[in-house]
Amino acid sequence: MITLADNKFLRFGAFAGLYSAQGIPYGLFFIALPTWLASEGFTTAQVGAFSGTVILPWTFKLVAGPFMDRFGFLAMGRRRPWVIAAQLGILVGALGLATAPSEIGWILAWGFLINCFAAWQDVAVDGMAIDVLPVEDRAKANAFMFGGQSVGISASSAGGAWLLVNHGLSACALVMASCVAVIALIPLLLRERPGERLLPWTPGSALARSVALQESKFLLIVRDVFFALIMPMSILLIVVKFGDRVVAGVISAAWPVITTQELGFAATFYPEWAAVSGIVAAVFGVIIAPLVDRYTAERALIWGLALKAAVIAGAALLAPYWVNETVMIVLIFLVFLTSQLLTISTIALFMNLCAPRVAATQFAVYMALSNLALSTGSLVIGPLDALLTFDQIFYVVAVVDVLMLVLMLRFNLAAHKGRVEARFGTA
Repeated sequence: MITLADNKFLRFGAFAGLYSAQGIPYGLFFIALPTWLASEGFTTAQVGAFSGTVILPWTFKLVAGPFMDRFGFLAMGRRRPWVIAAQLGILVGALGLATAPSEIGWILAWGFLINCFAAWQDVAVDGMAIDVLPVEDRAKANAFMFGGQSVGISASSAGGAWLLVNHGLSACALVMASCVAVIALIPLLLRERPGERLLPWTPGSALARSVALQESKFLLIVRDVFFALIMPMSILLIVVKFGDRVVAGVISAAWPVITTQELGFAATFYPEWAAVSGIVAAVFGVIIAPLVDRYTAERALIWGLALKAAVIAGAALLAPYWVNETVMIVLIFLVFLTSQLLTISTIALFMNLCAPRVAATQFAVYMALSNLALSTGSLVIGPLDALLTFDQIFYVVAVVDVLMLVLMLRFNLAAHKGRVEARFGTA
């Protein structure tokens, strides 16, 4: 049977599919439902608080990482059993949401649980990607992975908004459950490496490589991750990513309120165009991924920060023209495109920063901090809205991205790799 380690294009397709499953809850709870809440008259602070709270489980990924680096059913692979269990959790959560009352408290509770499992899956899939992807394929693979996530986000944001308006929450949740069930076939049918078991009762055994990489003690994991994280380039990239994701959180929480309350557009306007923009951004990411590999992710990140700051500042300048739907559509597209470039380049860089022995935990910490920044941005939109107009808010966050660009000019991946090899050895 063909495995992920054997086939380059199978890896790309499988990771894209798994990332699409993670995008489904994100699109529903971070785009469709906040826009629906804004259309129902909830304030900017309330919408931001909902978005910031429901995304919080993605900051807990650092808790899952040590368990995945320490425990596992290695006969089925280092990460695959965790992926299967997480997908089952998302499926159960979606079915629970389908039977729950359509009240914000229940929506938030089930959304929080679903996103816990989605974050759990994200840690497992990221760890699997680091394990089986050659370094030269990581930017291209990330383009497919986040392309798949964009498809999931787009489908659930546009489809979720339409289902919420026309058929209610239960129908929306059942459709989500059906999609996740289909995607769950990917980890059920594909092994990571030759010689491993497809299912617990089928032939196969744990590979020597997997046993060697599996840490024996939590304290060793914590120690190694700590020293990997405090390396200079690691700290620098954490700061850059955190700043840019705060910007993303502010902008994401602002769009639903701007489009529905400030401009009076339909509750489906932003989710639908966010969906289309997400698909276009995914295709854009696949197209530019070879260029990112060729010209390095560091340069791509610097250019991405510059372009995103320019787009956000331009959006602020065009505030008097926001009432024109075409202007808003173009701005949404531009933000999504520049964000995709930043995502591809930063994820590739974070992967390259990881020490193989504790890759799942280290990468989970990076992503947890990134999502904490996103949640922070969503939560601060309320206080910002009380002090500034939306165009002024856009100017402020554009300056933040410029500052992150200046920091990024000091990044040196080669120096970091030397430090990692000196402390941890080679994989």
